[in-house]
Amino acid sequence: MNEGDAIDAMIERMAREEQDDTNRKQGQFLLDAMDAEDRRKQAGNPLIEAINRVHKAKAEADKQ
Repeated sequence: MNEGDAIDAMIERMAREEQDDTNRKQGQFLLDAMDAEDRRKQAGNPLIEAINRVHKAKAEADKQ
């Protein structure tokens, strides 16, 4: 592999990683919006609230 090909491969990898990050952020935004809508619809239901708290705690633990 020559130097030009190596640079091209590096740029392509960086572009894919950036696109993956963007896709993840957009997906998380949509999930958060859906969760907010579900919470609004289910307000007052203690079981649903408990499940949401557990889900959020797990998501935070997964981030770390």
